Amino acid sequence: MNSIWKFLLALILASILSACGNEKDDVIPTPTVILEDTQPDVLKIDKPFQPPNLPGDSTRLVRASAGCSPCHTGLDNGEGIDYSFDTNWRSSMMAHSGKDPYWLATMSSEINQHNQHKALIEDKCSTCHMPLAHFDSKVNEYPIEVLGDGFLDPTHPLHDLAADGVSCTLCHQIKADNLGQKTSFSGGYVINTEMLTRIAYGSHSVPPEPELIMVTRSGFVPRYSEHILESALCATCHTLYTPYLDAQGEIAGYFPEQTVFQEWENSAYNGTQSCQECHMPKVVGYVAASTEWGPLSRFTRLHSFAGANLFMLRLLKANAQSVNLTAEDAQMQATIERVTEQLQTNSAELTLDILSIEEGMLTAEVAIHPLTGHKFPSGYPSRRAWLHLTITDEADNILFESGAVEANGLIIGNDNDADPTQYEPHYAQIATPDQVQIYESIMLDIEDQVTTGLLLGATYAKDNRLLPDGFDITTASPDIAPYGVAGKDPDFSANGDTVVYEIVLQQTTSVLTVSVELLYQSIGYRWIENLRGYDTSETRQFFSLYETVDNLPVVVAEVMQTITP
Repeated sequence: MNSIWKFLLALILASILSACGNEKDDVIPTPTVILEDTQPDVLKIDKPFQPPNLPGDSTRLVRASAGCSPCHTGLDNGEGIDYSFDTNWRSSMMAHSGKDPYWLATMSSEINQHNQHKALIEDKCSTCHMPLAHFDSKVNEYPIEVLGDGFLDPTHPLHDLAADGVSCTLCHQIKADNLGQKTSFSGGYVINTEMLTRIAYGSHSVPPEPELIMVTRSGFVPRYSEHILESALCATCHTLYTPYLDAQGEIAGYFPEQTVFQEWENSAYNGTQSCQECHMPKVVGYVAASTEWGPLSRFTRLHSFAGANLFMLRLLKANAQSVNLTAEDAQMQATIERVTEQLQTNSAELTLDILSIEEGMLTAEVAIHPLTGHKFPSGYPSRRAWLHLTITDEADNILFESGAVEANGLIIGNDNDADPTQYEPHYAQIATPDQVQIYESIMLDIEDQVTTGLLLGATYAKDNRLLPDGFDITTASPDIAPYGVAGKDPDFSANGDTVVYEIVLQQTTSVLTVSVELLYQSIGYRWIENLRGYDTSETRQFFSLYETVDNLPVVVAEVMQTITP
């Protein structure tokens, strides 16, 4: 009987702690005191934005992040590096998936254009962007709505669960049942709905005492399962087939909008390196906050989920209060730096293999070598990378330039940025400034018109995104094969791509510098501009935030050489 009462008391205390949220979140920062120049005897209190606590809402099926964070925080390697799950996750795009203003604006534009499919759009989009609220609603047969008085409404009972994004009790509850199969794609993950006590799958076995604490504290039983470290787990949301519509607005088929998993399957990384190896790397020197169970470094992975959406992280950081972030400024900055490092060390390399001048013709052979386990860029089709080549003389005068970019993200010379009905082709050779080698996917509707509309994209006009090592074009399915000229370019392969620049120069005796950059942008200029045609509260909100940051690209790789005519 005493054991039962002790258990009940522990359960009551756990509930009280859950209501309090993360203790770290409750600390109020010391305000900065600033003396006003005009009134030296008046003190101005500059209070920094204090992020709200992580949400602690729960249902029978899911629990928001504050239900997990208290026991998975305060973790470091003894050298000041914070490995806490909540600290690193809360500043990632996974945590922000339900608040992403570009996603919300895009979804509202699709509904504005195809209102007859509103229910389909909100259901499909919230499956992976607001999975806790979506899953609970699906099982309980509640209405699944996002906009208006749906999940976005602060008074909606599942609002906080929706805002928690891709949270702990989504990924760690997914079962291995159908992983890697087509039924698992596009949000087809399987979660047990019958058990009262929930199971949380992890990468290691948990001893009885901490297991009891976890059950008492959260209601979730930890269970070891290898599938939690498999790429197929990530594929449930990062492989997405979207329906496309015919001229009458009816569903005519399904389009491979994102195929990261299949690209990885058709690469040399399949069987040797999973998604988690790069996006959730193992920690080094990790020591638990409570050390009685010993170091866990061989088990623990950094919950940083570093991807490539650097622009959105910058936008969110600049507008923290407007979007109600639950991450501090320093945490956002750390994630921005981590993503920048990921892009600049694990994406691609550049080499300038040939550089010569003969009879006034400068020839430069540029080779790009991809380092990713999937296409680069991959994921959402707004992403693109391109070559920026300049030739300058000793006085820094630009004699030739291809791929220059403006502050708003427009690539000078890119046909698609200048005209939404056109697109820049893939090049094997470049001779003029208005030719730019852009690695991207360009969608076509059923009438073969260029589009950025997700419910209109039926096929690709162009897909020359860089292929991962080991990618076999001859065996690749149409869903992941190159499209357009790239598929016939002998220099475009799993080893990368080679572009030859042949530039006619004016007579000069100056030492010339040839500089090449591989630039990357997570939301291309045309994708932004096409949204301006939709007047919804979500598009208005997005553009109000968009104006606060530039859309300049990231320099992924660069190479420079000099030559004397």
